[in-house]
Amino acid sequence: MADQDKTQTASPKKREDARKKGQVGRSVEVNSVLNLLVVFIVLKLFGGGILLAMQKTSAYFWGNLFKIDITPDSIVPIMSKIFLDIVIMLLPVFASAFLVAILSNVIQVGFHMTPDPLKPNFNAINPTTGFKRIFSKRTMVELLKAFIKIGIIGYLAYSSVKKIINDIFLTPLMDIDNYFIFVSTAVYKLAMKIILTFIVFALIDYLYQKWEFEESIKMTKQEVKDELRQLDGDPMIKARIRGIQREMARRRMISEIPNADVVITNPTHVAVALRYKEKVDAAPKIVAKGKNLIAEKIKQIAREKGIPVIENPPLARTLAKLEVGWEIPPEFFQTVAGILAYVYQLKGKIKLEEKPKIMDNINQKKDGLIADLGGKS
Repeated sequence: MADQDKTQTASPKKREDARKKGQVGRSVEVNSVLNLLVVFIVLKLFGGGILLAMQKTSAYFWGNLFKIDITPDSIVPIMSKIFLDIVIMLLPVFASAFLVAILSNVIQVGFHMTPDPLKPNFNAINPTTGFKRIFSKRTMVELLKAFIKIGIIGYLAYSSVKKIINDIFLTPLMDIDNYFIFVSTAVYKLAMKIILTFIVFALIDYLYQKWEFEESIKMTKQEVKDELRQLDGDPMIKARIRGIQREMARRRMISEIPNADVVITNPTHVAVALRYKEKVDAAPKIVAKGKNLIAEKIKQIAREKGIPVIENPPLARTLAKLEVGWEIPPEFFQTVAGILAYVYQLKGKIKLEEKPKIMDNINQKKDGLIADLGGKS
């Protein structure tokens, strides 16, 4: 789909996917200018010590050149020592550059490591893709930036040299110490001018890179819909799953009907099956309910299993609003207790004159709701 159709701001998922691939909005110019700034500050602070250490190393080497027995076996230790001395001398510069390189990336995009950019990408060697990259907008922008940087450096170098041109002609008359001081001072001043100018350039580039990144990860309306569908699940699949879940719940409910003590109906459209087991249920519990065809199925199973079917439309309609597995509310204890007592009397579990009484206070704990019903069976 064409880029102009990508009008929607990238979603959090799209941003996270791009981040995992190493695609982030960061400016290389910020990294470069911060590295240059810190390195030159370190050289300004430790340059004298580094120069002195280099002078001592050179003096020792050249002073003992004819005393050192140079052989094929000794050349490696000698060169290793020189190399180690140079590394130790320049360690502050290397360490600061390394730390700033990490810090500059953390400042821009946070701490994030991903191996995805290191994976082989065969499109990178595809001539067609390479040709498109050569003439892409990003390449043109980078080329323009390169020309601007070259122009800035050239102008600053020219203006700096122009100011000290007379002193440059006097350098042959300087001793080595003054010569190094003159050169290092001139280079440091030029470098700081370039760095300060490039700080402004880096800030502009950072804002541009952020804008370009946001534009590159924008989404079309269709992509937003597809992502929402993936996150929420396909509506058709979700509907199918819900249907399967309902069917499984209905089968479990139907399998519980034979355990019911009574089925209450309204009488044609609603059926609710209740169960009460002493020392198991705190109160009568709904084990099945349904309307229309399911209600007829509940009543059919109840008749086959010899479970009484009692007509009580107000109670049936009210209990049908509750969920399967719920216990009946306290306000229905007395009514249901009377129905259960009647059912037990029909089954011969209790005598009619021994019909149990409902608890005096239905708001008390439900443990003894109709505890005497089973005891008299």
